[in-house]
Amino acid sequence: MLKKFLHTIILLTAFGNEFALAENLPIEITANKMEWDKSKDQAIAEGNATASQGEKKITAKKIIASLDNTSKKQIKSLHALGEVRFTNSSEKATGKEAFYDLVAETITIEGEVTLKRNDNIMLGDKLVINFKTGLTELSGSQKKVRMKYNSSGKE
Repeated sequence: MLKKFLHTIILLTAFGNEFALAENLPIEITANKMEWDKSKDQAIAEGNATASQGEKKITAKKIIASLDNTSKKQIKSLHALGEVRFTNSSEKATGKEAFYDLVAETITIEGEVTLKRNDNIMLGDKLVINFKTGLTELSGSQKKVRMKYNSSGKE
């Protein structure tokens, strides 16, 4: 009963919020277990956690949704931990940890990052995608960034 209640609170709180501010779709968060920490304005989803809005989706072992402190209580960020996967219509990225800033419209993924776009693969330590500007930056700290580019030869 409590799990259903917490899930409903999270969905109602997230309804109408924006994963990227340019979109007007609700965020849906699901998991095996959910908690609400009122003192921190955080919803914690654990076990097969998923946050999705439209074509954007983040999955991880744990996702922490932080709410702003206005009366609207909208989600301002998502912090994903453990076996992180991010997908949208054109790319897939994996890593150990991710931070999605909904206000800045950026996602940062760190820890053995893999980015796949079409048939191309990039590997590095830190990935930052800015959805406002369309800029994607992949960097390496210990190793160089690697890219495998597959040219189809088709026009």
